[in-house]
Parts: sequence; structure tokens; C-alpha cells
Amino acid sequence: MDPAEVGQVVGELYSLEGLELTPIDGGADLEASSWKAVDARGRRFAVKWSTGGSPAGAVLPAALDAALPGSAPAPVPARDGSLWTDIDGARLSVMEWIDGTSGFDAPLGERGWRAFGQLLAALHTLPVEGEVRSVVPREGFDPTRWAEYFEQVDAEIDAAPSGEITKRLAELWHPHRAELRGVHQHTHSLAERLRSRSDLPRYVPCHGDPHLGNLVLTGVGRPALLDFDDAVLAPPERDLMFVLGGGVLADPAASGEQQRWFMEGYGPHTADADLLTYYRGLRLLEDTSELASILLAPSSTGKDRDEALGHLTGVFSPTGLLVQARSEAHRS
Repeated sequence: MDPAEVGQVVGELYSLEGLELTPIDGGADLEASSWKAVDARGRRFAVKWSTGGSPAGAVLPAALDAALPGSAPAPVPARDGSLWTDIDGARLSVMEWIDGTSGFDAPLGERGWRAFGQLLAALHTLPVEGEVRSVVPREGFDPTRWAEYFEQVDAEIDAAPSGEITKRLAELWHPHRAELRGVHQHTHSLAERLRSRSDLPRYVPCHGDPHLGNLVLTGVGRPALLDFDDAVLAPPERDLMFVLGGGVLADPAASGEQQRWFMEGYGPHTADADLLTYYRGLRLLEDTSELASILLAPSSTGKDRDEALGHLTGVFSPTGLLVQARSEAHRS
């Protein structure tokens, strides 16, 4: 939908007038479109139209913001009081806009890493009750979605028409194919093991994607989390994987010192090695599949392909996700 159409729908469903919408670029969510909106009173909001995720993307930040004001964008209720609106198989949500600097663009420093740990600790100690219990999905340790997507993309790379982009993709992919398939197989095996365990850590509200790009450093010196579309009730390792072991980002990977600062803020927790390995392997399948799909899709723009190629290069770099996942798989 174009901004005018989205603005009209929002105006009909929400008590917001004179909205002007500007598309928000960036991010790898292929199932969502986002806009920055300004109403007639100068108030700013984030508008999202999504066919993926779940309503937990509105419920959980509302609960976190209520417990720790300013730590997450509060959803704006529609005229009927709902935190989101279902429209023709898609979900429309409007959130308050949080000003600040992306964790990608500014170093957190010792204080910031500790505050990040405290923020996730606050999220993980939210009571699992009410809408948090009824709406937020529960971890089932089923890797089928991303495992099958990976298998599909892995086959498509060999069948893709020749061209400069597909050649560069193949040059990146083929040297690591055996390692990727090894992680794929090990992730399946771990899922079976985890489903049969009776000693898993308690399930807590998890963000599901708390990388530095979804962290905003606000003017009050406190970080806030954005984009809860992958929210899930799961063991804490679902989120801790984004920091421990270096995290999921090759640039900048979390150093040992930064991980220590984070855990000082988070508090005592003995991480479960199998859970970290499973979640990192699953993330590897997700990232490589989605990035390769962007490179293979005829509809992708040159900018889309350049960004995807850069991210995929990072995944395969010496500090990237593949090295971490492969190392953990060998230990488990």
C-alpha cells in the first residue's frame, strides 16, 4: 500500500488526524512495511502493516512500557480500544515514536551494555498473565519453517539463471555449503533433544530479535527496544543468544568485555549451551535464506541486493554467525 492509502485507513480506525506518512527504509523483514507518521498536532508515530509475526508485537511492548516506562514504544489504541487491527490477512499497528540513536550507530559503552542487560532482565521478569499469556506464542522447538526455507534456497542457487549477482552469491555460498548443511542437520537434531528435555529453564517473555539495530539509545540515557514482531514465550537464551558468544552481528560482534558488562546488568544466569546452539543455528538458517532470497528475487532493487550481499558477507566472515554456529555445534 502507498502512504496515502495507509494514512486513510489509519485515519478511519484511529483517533489521529492529518497524518503524513514517510516510508521507513532498512531492515530485513520481508513481511512488513513501516512508516513514520506525523499527525496534525505534530505528534509522531510508527505505523506498521505486517503479514507476519503475531499480535504479540503490540501486547508485549505495552506490558514492558507499563513496567518500565520508556523502555518500549507504547501501542496507540484504535478507536475500539484494540492494540492492533486485522485487515484482509494483515495486521495494522500504530506505536508511539521513540527518539534516539540506533545501537548500530553509537557505541553502548560500559554503562550502555549494563543498561541493555537490565532492560532484557526487566522483559524476562514480566508476569506471564493476561494477554501476555494468551497472545504471545510459546516456543515449540520446531525448526521446520526455516529449515525448509534453507533447503529451498540452497537448491535455487544452483538453478538460478547466470548473472553477476548470482555469480557473486554462488562464490559466497558454495565454499560454506557443507558447513551450512551441517548446522542445518545439527539444528534438527537439537530440536528433537530439546523437545524431550524436562529440565529446560523457565519460559519468559522474550523479544525474539534484540540485536543492536532494534535498540535505541534515548536522550535520558536509557535504551529502549523496538520491533517486537518475533516476541515469544521461551527460555531466556532466546534473547541472550544475541549477545553471548558474540551475538549475531559480525560488525560489531560483542566482545568478551561487553558480554561481561551485559551480564552484570542482566544478573546471575547460567546459560544453557544446547539452547544457545539451537537458537544460533536457527538464526543462521533464517539469515542466510532470507538474504540469499533477496539476491535471487527479480523484484529486488540494486540497493536491496547490495545490502543483502554485505550482510551475507558478514555472516560468513571470521567473526560472523556461521563461525559461531559451527563452533557451538562441534561442542554440543
